[in-house]
Amino acid sequence: MSDSKIPEDGVNGKLKVVVYILTGITLFAFVAFFTKLITKKSIPTQQENSVKDTHVDTRATELEKAGERLQQVGLNEQALDQYIQIWALRESNAPDRAKAAATTGRIYLKLGNCKEALVWLFRSEAANPDKATELQPLIDACIAKEK
Repeated sequence: MSDSKIPEDGVNGKLKVVVYILTGITLFAFVAFFTKLITKKSIPTQQENSVKDTHVDTRATELEKAGERLQQVGLNEQALDQYIQIWALRESNAPDRAKAAATTGRIYLKLGNCKEALVWLFRSEAANPDKATELQPLIDACIAKEK
């Protein structure tokens, strides 16, 4: 009663090899697909970050130029607003923030407000400790004036 078409020992060996090869190829294809998908998602994020950085740099530059022009025409309080906005840009880099804080401190010194000047000079010092020696004479003068 044995039919010659039905194997008694299980699946044919050649068929097993073909199934294993196709399974391996399928697994490889899935791994390649998901790797490509993950890589493709992270690339636009990097591009968006570079666009965002460019936008922040452009914005900081615009604010700085406006602040300089306002100082030139004697509108120091309006210039303060520009430099404070640069400081508030969270994405801007530390040297830009330090420069904006130092300029804000200097403007407060011109306006005779040593207490506010010290706040901004200390912020500048914290944002960029390498420039602290340049700010030290201003800080010392303000501290002496406040005592």
